[in-house]
Amino acid sequence: MAAELKPYSKLSNVILASIVSLIAILAIGIYDFTLPIFTEGESGSFGIVGVIVSLVYIASFLAEIPVGLATDKFGRIKVMIAALAIIAFLAIVYFFTFSILQLAILSLLFGAIVVAFWVPSTVLIRDFSPKKITSQAQGVYLSITQIGWILAPVMAGFIALTFSDRHNFLAVAGFALLAIIFTLILLRRKETKHSRKPIKPRITLLSDSFKRYKNMHRHAISLYSLTAIVYVWIAVQWTFVPLISIMKFGFNEIGAGMLLGAMSAIEGAMFFSSSYVMDKIGKKYIVTGGFILLFAATYFAFLAHNPLVYVFSLLLAAGSISWILPGTEALLTEIAPSNILGEMSAVFDTAKDIGLMVGPIVAGFLIEIFFAPQISFLLIAISAGSGAVISGLLFWPDKH
Repeated sequence: MAAELKPYSKLSNVILASIVSLIAILAIGIYDFTLPIFTEGESGSFGIVGVIVSLVYIASFLAEIPVGLATDKFGRIKVMIAALAIIAFLAIVYFFTFSILQLAILSLLFGAIVVAFWVPSTVLIRDFSPKKITSQAQGVYLSITQIGWILAPVMAGFIALTFSDRHNFLAVAGFALLAIIFTLILLRRKETKHSRKPIKPRITLLSDSFKRYKNMHRHAISLYSLTAIVYVWIAVQWTFVPLISIMKFGFNEIGAGMLLGAMSAIEGAMFFSSSYVMDKIGKKYIVTGGFILLFAATYFAFLAHNPLVYVFSLLLAAGSISWILPGTEALLTEIAPSNILGEMSAVFDTAKDIGLMVGPIVAGFLIEIFFAPQISFLLIAISAGSGAVISGLLFWPDKH
C-alpha cells in the first residue's frame, strides 16, 4: 500500500502550480465569457464576434514559439508574472474601450500576452509530473483548474446582470493581480533547473521548431491534429453557447453563465477518474471514445428545439472533453525532451490556437449565412467524427 501511495506524494508541486493557474483562469474565464457578449452588443453581428474572438488566437498562434523559447531561456515563473501583469493592464484598457477597431487591437494584444501565461504554466506542470503517472498529474491539474472555468462564467454573468458586461474587465484585472501574488507566495522557490537554449533569430523560429516537433515522435502530427479538433469545440462552446442560450432559448446572462459553469463542472468531475483509467488501461480507447461521444452530443445539440434537450446535449459534450484532454496532454509530456519542453509545448499549443481561431470565425460566418445559430454544433459534430477516425486508426496500434 505504501508503495502505491508514494508516487502521489510527488504531486504536491503539481497542486501548488494548479492553484496559481486556477486563480489566473478566473481572470481568463471571465474574459472569455465577456468578450463575445460585449462584442455582439457593440456590433450586433455574429460574424464580427467570430472575427474579434479569432483575432485573440491568431495573435496567440504567432506568439507561441517565441514565448516557448523565452520560457526555456528565462524561466517559467518570470515569464508567468510578466504576462499576468500585462493582462491586468490590458483588462483596464478594455474597460474604457468603445469602438470595434479598438476591440480588435486589444484582442490581438491580449492573445499574444495570454500565451505567456499558458505556456510556462503548463510547462511547470510537465516539469513537476512524475514519470509513471503523467496522465494522473494532468488529471489533478485539470481537475483543480476546472474550478476556475466553473466559477468564472457564473461570476461574469452575475457582474454583467448587476452592473454591465464592461465591469467584467475590472474583475479580470483583479484576478490577474491576485494570481501574481499567489505565484510569488507558492512557486517562487519551486522552479526546477533546465539547460537554457539560446534564442535564435526570429525568421528561423517557426520552421525550426515545427521540424523538431514533427521529428520528435511518429504520432506527433496526429496528436497535433486531435488537439486542434478538440479546441474547435472549446472555442464554439465559449463563444457561441452563451449567445445561443440567450438569443435562441431565452436565458439571461446569469443563466448562460450557469450553463457554461455546469459544463465545466461536468468536465472537472470526470478529469481525474478518466486520467486514472488511462494510466491503467491505455489512453487510446478513452480518447477515441471521447471523440465519439462529442460527435453524438453535438449532433443532438444541433437538432435540439427543447431547452432541456439542448442543455442535456451540451452537458454530454462537455463530459467528452474529460475523456480526451488528459490523454493528449500526457502524451506530449511523455514524448517531448525535457531540455526543449517549453519549445515543444509552444508548438503543441499552436494546435490549440488553430482550433480556437477556426471555431469562432467559421461558426460565426456559417451562422450569418444560414441564419441558424445552432449550425455551429453541426460543425463540431463533423470535426469530432474526424477526430474519432484519426484517434482510432493511428493510436490503437500504438502501445499508448
